[in-house]
Amino acid sequence: MKLTLFWGGSVGDLSPSCRSNVINREGVSPLACLLTDDGGLSLPDTLAWLDEGVDQVRSVKELKTGLAQWDRESWGAELSKSQVKIHSLYDEEYFEIITLDSFERALLAWKAFVQLEPEAGLFLEVEI
Repeated sequence: MKLTLFWGGSVGDLSPSCRSNVINREGVSPLACLLTDDGGLSLPDTLAWLDEGVDQVRSVKELKTGLAQWDRESWGAELSKSQVKIHSLYDEEYFEIITLDSFERALLAWKAFVQLEPEAGLFLEVEI
């Protein structure tokens, strides 16, 4: 799976955006939706939320917990050792399943990207 991370919007009002080459039949990537679901909060709040997600992944990987839930405003993720189910909080039938390792790589890449200086035309591709 490949993620494309980029700054969208107009110059002076850029925000981090994400696309995946894996989409559902409606043309949506639940993973990209989860990553960009900032709840309208500031960057420091988003970074703390991403840190919490990474901590949840590591807790599951180290077998400190068997199952973890990591949610934002509209999207959530159920983490287990075997998989991560990313789903809409409004319709649990709307979901995507990826590996725990892929999810961790996506979170770390997204966290690094949102800390970059916003730049129109900047695109980064990440294989997760």
